[in-house]
Amino acid sequence: MKRWVKYLAFLALLVPFFFSGSQAQAAETDSVNFILHKIVFPNGEMPDDFQNTGDRNGEHESLLQEYRGLNDVTFDVYDVSQRFYDLRAEGKSVEEAQAALSSLAEENLGQSIASDITKTVNGEDGTASFNLPMKNAAGKDAVYLFHESKKPDNILEKAHDMVVVLPAYSTDNQILSTIHLYPKNEEEIHGEPKFNKTIEGKQDSYEFGDIIPFAVTVDIPEDILDYKKFVIEDTSDPSLVYQKGSLKVTESNQEIGDIYEKTLDTNGFKLNFTDIKALGAYAGKTLTVHYEMMLVATDSDTDIFVNEATLDTDHEVIHREVDVETGGRHFIKVDLENSETTLAGAEFRIQDPANKKYLIHTTDGFTWSDNAKDEKLVVLTSDAKGHFEINGLAYGDYSLEEIKAPTGYELSKELVPFTVTKDSYATGATAALKVVNLKTPETPSEPKTPATPNQPTTSKPSKPNPFAPIIKVFPKTGETTSRALIVIGAILIAVVAVVWWQNKKGKKSQLNEKE
Repeated sequence: MKRWVKYLAFLALLVPFFFSGSQAQAAETDSVNFILHKIVFPNGEMPDDFQNTGDRNGEHESLLQEYRGLNDVTFDVYDVSQRFYDLRAEGKSVEEAQAALSSLAEENLGQSIASDITKTVNGEDGTASFNLPMKNAAGKDAVYLFHESKKPDNILEKAHDMVVVLPAYSTDNQILSTIHLYPKNEEEIHGEPKFNKTIEGKQDSYEFGDIIPFAVTVDIPEDILDYKKFVIEDTSDPSLVYQKGSLKVTESNQEIGDIYEKTLDTNGFKLNFTDIKALGAYAGKTLTVHYEMMLVATDSDTDIFVNEATLDTDHEVIHREVDVETGGRHFIKVDLENSETTLAGAEFRIQDPANKKYLIHTTDGFTWSDNAKDEKLVVLTSDAKGHFEINGLAYGDYSLEEIKAPTGYELSKELVPFTVTKDSYATGATAALKVVNLKTPETPSEPKTPATPNQPTTSKPSKPNPFAPIIKVFPKTGETTSRALIVIGAILIAVVAVVWWQNKKGKKSQLNEKE
């Protein structure tokens, strides 16, 4: 019922225009030219129906200037003259007959007599035209129905069918040989366009000096012609440097023309699509922005570098980020026997054990060489606190090779294996890998020659006296003490001698008595 009322109201607005001059002079031409101006309105901005004037003046023309024409809409024309007169013969009024015809289902319309698709004509979008006879086959004034048979996907619903009864008259009661019609459409609710950023052939990690291919994709919205601004901007951390000459914009792998203004920067670019009408040719399609950036060596405390793309329009601002990851390790040089003792001045080179190559510097990063003495060799040196580090390596297994030991320590001949992972650098010095050195041993001093005794070494030692008492030798405490000891010793020897002589004499007397 609501649909019927809308059609009736719409047709009622057309009636004064088509029949206001019914008493005017007869047509002087055999045909009439119909020009359709298809207008599309953003969601929620569709105006109410109002009367056509048939010419290019009035409110419809103003709407066409404010809004835009819509291309790629198909209109079919049907001659409904006989049906119209049959309805009139049944007692239907002109308005009722028009309403009945405009409510016919598409499958009941029969065979169309003409068809056209709206396009750009003389710089105006949404134009379709038909040149049709003023009379039908029976010689009566023709009645035509204009039906929208195909619409773009972003249109909510087709325009109302329009029924035109000839002849049509202008406001000054003149028969119109050219009739301008303004069918209207309303777009669906605006949807945010798909916008993404990726690394083509993305790896889990990269090395300083690697060139990384990026891609930004955007689905051009169906309502792109309603936009006034459409800008893609790319910015990145200082460690990601745009590679000149690498940028191109494609659709289905075909590079598109210069329909944008391009601004390049060290760490990104800006594409401003100023020709919105040219961009409209890609409505519903996907554009891809290809470009390359180099991950360059910088003094940074991070191993994750961010690249961000932004889509900025008068409807939305969308941000997309991609992380570029690299890796590294922290080390600390310590004494083997006391790990609290840190060592400065140790030097190391980095080896890729799988390929027997050594890390060397390039202008912007690293590469690998099989020459262990390459003049651009990367050399790591432990600082005053024993710390040293490496960042900017792809995840994997490596080795440290010591090429100079700290002062006072032996040069290590063992490779120190280490692994670079996602978090191995981020953990910082608190998880530094300890690298040890052994102190250089001290040179032993020459043994001392023992002092020569007072007695000649060639003299034979005297036989020990079995009766000699045990005498402790005390250290000298002075000249007086030494002399006293000598006297006491002499007295003791004399006493012992006397005792020995008396014993021997007594044994001899006993022997004589027995004889």
